[in-house]
Amino acid sequence: MDIVTKETFKTKVQKLVEQFSDNEPYYKSSKYKEDELRQEFINPFFKALGWDMDNEQGFAPQYREVIHEDRIEIEGKPKAPDYAFKVGSDRKFFVEAKASSVRVFSEIDPAFQLRRYAWSGQLPVSILTDFEEFSIYDTTIEPKHTDKSSVARVKYIHYKDYIKEADYLWDTFSKEAIWKGSFDKFAKREKKGSQLVDKSFLKEIELWRDLVAKDVASNNNLSIYELNSVVQKFIDRIIFLRIAEDRGVESYETLRSAVKSPDTYSQLLKIFSRADEKYNSSLFDLKKDELSTKIKISDKTLDRILNNLYYPKSPYEFSVIGVDILGSVYEQFLGKVIRLTKGGNAVIEEKPEVKKAGGVYYTPQYIVDYIVKNTVGELVKDKTPKDVAKLKIVDPACGSGSFLIGAYNYLLNWHHKYYVENDVEKNLKAKKLFKDGEGNYFLSTQEKKDILLNNIHGVDIDPQAVEVTKLSLALKMLEGENSETINAQYKLFADRILPDLSTNIKCGNSLIGSDYYSDKQITLLGDEELRKVNAFDWDKEFPLVFRYGGFDAVIGNPPYGAELTQNERNYLSIKYDSTNLDTAVLFMILANKLLKKNGRNSFIIPKAFTYASNWEDIRGILLPEISKIVDCSKVWINVRLEMIIYLLEKGQSLKSYETFRREDNTIAKVGDINKDISNKFGFIINGISSKELKFGLKILSNEKRLNDFVFNQRGAIIQNELSSNGELPVIGGKNIQRYFSNSIVKGYIRKSKEIDDKAYIKTDSILVQRLVAHITNPRPHIKISAITSEFVFPKESLIVDTINQLQNNSEVSSYVLCGIINSKLISWYCYKFIFANAIRTMQFDNPTTSRIPIPEIDVESRLYKDIDTSVKSILELRKSIMQNEQTGVQTKDLSQRLTYLEHTTEENILTLYGFNEEEKREVMTYL
Repeated sequence: MDIVTKETFKTKVQKLVEQFSDNEPYYKSSKYKEDELRQEFINPFFKALGWDMDNEQGFAPQYREVIHEDRIEIEGKPKAPDYAFKVGSDRKFFVEAKASSVRVFSEIDPAFQLRRYAWSGQLPVSILTDFEEFSIYDTTIEPKHTDKSSVARVKYIHYKDYIKEADYLWDTFSKEAIWKGSFDKFAKREKKGSQLVDKSFLKEIELWRDLVAKDVASNNNLSIYELNSVVQKFIDRIIFLRIAEDRGVESYETLRSAVKSPDTYSQLLKIFSRADEKYNSSLFDLKKDELSTKIKISDKTLDRILNNLYYPKSPYEFSVIGVDILGSVYEQFLGKVIRLTKGGNAVIEEKPEVKKAGGVYYTPQYIVDYIVKNTVGELVKDKTPKDVAKLKIVDPACGSGSFLIGAYNYLLNWHHKYYVENDVEKNLKAKKLFKDGEGNYFLSTQEKKDILLNNIHGVDIDPQAVEVTKLSLALKMLEGENSETINAQYKLFADRILPDLSTNIKCGNSLIGSDYYSDKQITLLGDEELRKVNAFDWDKEFPLVFRYGGFDAVIGNPPYGAELTQNERNYLSIKYDSTNLDTAVLFMILANKLLKKNGRNSFIIPKAFTYASNWEDIRGILLPEISKIVDCSKVWINVRLEMIIYLLEKGQSLKSYETFRREDNTIAKVGDINKDISNKFGFIINGISSKELKFGLKILSNEKRLNDFVFNQRGAIIQNELSSNGELPVIGGKNIQRYFSNSIVKGYIRKSKEIDDKAYIKTDSILVQRLVAHITNPRPHIKISAITSEFVFPKESLIVDTINQLQNNSEVSSYVLCGIINSKLISWYCYKFIFANAIRTMQFDNPTTSRIPIPEIDVESRLYKDIDTSVKSILELRKSIMQNEQTGVQTKDLSQRLTYLEHTTEENILTLYGFNEEEKREVMTYL
């Protein structure tokens, strides 16, 4: 390929502009066809922007920089955009080309087509052009066929202005701009009213569920479980076939043809039956699913659903809606369930566990990809397809199947690469590959089927989730297929297209086996309890897997914090030998049981695993085999819980692990941590650099702890009747500031014998806000007040549960202890090495103060006296500043003095902890 720069782009575009200008009447006439325009103008234009338009680099089809779509037309409209521009396997933007006779600026239809493609494919920006005109659209806005061509258009360029706009075009759409991230910044800036396709499609299928559920409930006598099942299967079948239509695997409008019959549902059943003969998917097996053949659904309901699934009413272009988008939709969809009222009417409600969790949160694709790469990706290294066929991968809580889709996709790409690079002709003869008319190699349908059956396994307690996972895997297998390839494969193998996944994807309770009933009389248990428990025996359900030692990889995002009955808690505590019955912990123990030796387990789980005291046992079990920890912080904006990813290699005794930190949607390595060092801190260190670790170890080397000097007592919650005339004033956590406590009364409480002595403020104590907010990351500060005797509180004041009182029981001055606790050094240490980089609120109870190192302090030393004096001065200055601010007196001089004293105190405390001058300069950059 030629070397391209912004200057060469300008030169080449200038020539294209001159050529078009010299013959403009001809190029704009109906004689000049679109294919000619693409070859003479559009391809050279984007080639000048650095794109490999003709795949001169020889990349495999899925990794080409530019995909030229087939010109298959449906209803006179192309089924896919002309060009997809990619980086690796990720599409960045579409370009839809038109003949120059088309009026790009004003015609409605071309703009709607482009926006429909790009919006369905979740691309933020795309281009419509006939070279004469160049329109850029914000494609995050849902398209409507009634929209004018100007709707969502962010920029329009006439070809005569290309040179004037050359810098803009290069800086936005050149390959160099994509690699540098300029395009992503542009796309983010141009979003003006986004309506993501997954949210829109979720509303669409939720409407289907509502319509069909109410219709079926009113016309058929079904149980709640039968109703949920038939409605889910109906929706799954419609989605599968509609996607197959737009991909060219099924004839276009197959579904809508049923509407022409007076009994639409009976015609749909015929279509489903034909699909079963063609695909062999349990999705369409009407012999097993007799219930679907016995129900009735009104023509009115079906007509409303089916007629809105097609151009131009539908904004969706199903050929470009990825399986990952569909998975995100279904994850939300499965968060609700159909209920029947006493009157037999169907209503849609959120599942109780979803309501408790505040919604359903789909695992981001970059996390799925990371986990798959570090498990499946490592397992296939240096292996042959024959070896890889033996690998068994499972997600024990598969949900809508996102991790299994990720694993399957990785294996498809790996096999394709292997077969093309290792005796391609032999693999063609062996029917591992087939070759299209343009010389491109693809995996055969049979090979994709074999990979799916050999490698991919999943379990979920929700039967609907299991069906969705099967659907998603089937659709993934059909990606890239069309009627021509399907028919060719059918002739080759004389077999139906899809595999039966019932032996791979199963429904059951991964955590509870049939031994749950060993002390119970099953005949006395109701259907509801049996259905809820849904016991599952791994060795019986996957006998071949366990005959060879277990699974090679266990991956996923296991549920955490699920509600358990007392019977379940009793059973699980014994089976998993754990006092912590958080379901995430139980799945981690289960994963280790399911793995064969040298197998790999990677989950995304709550960050509490790395530091919380109630997760200590599971840390002790898993840490020896852990090779990687990723600090993901907050993955979901609306979820307060922080998350981590761990990678475990069973049977390994690893001395260290790699630590990583998530930054936006990328995961970057921070360093390597020796496990002996991690154990010294009492938690799994993560997201900490080697230099930070060096400073942390220096602080930790001081053997005494804060609890050796103080008695940490949480304020009592007084359970007495409140009264505005009560005798005892109460102060709360908001009274506490750094080096300062105000005496604002929170409320009053009646004096009572039940008031514990610990509730009163003690002289010479240090008051601490119990809930320590770390929202100020990366420079957090623990909210500590000064010594109580320095402030005037109402007589016999009480403190409440939001305050901790540190009562000094040592010879060390409370002022010195207050200075140490208030120092930026200790705030930083707590944040990094006690709270493990947590950005949510933590507690300053005994488990925290028992881990804060305090150096040996010589109370006769000059350093000790300097700290004592400066802290007293800081306290006085804080009081003076507060008083002056209340009376409107200028406090600038006092504030400057306060800043100086705090800096001096910080320096002295660093000296107290043994930092030399060079180390002080280094560590101050972190504080």
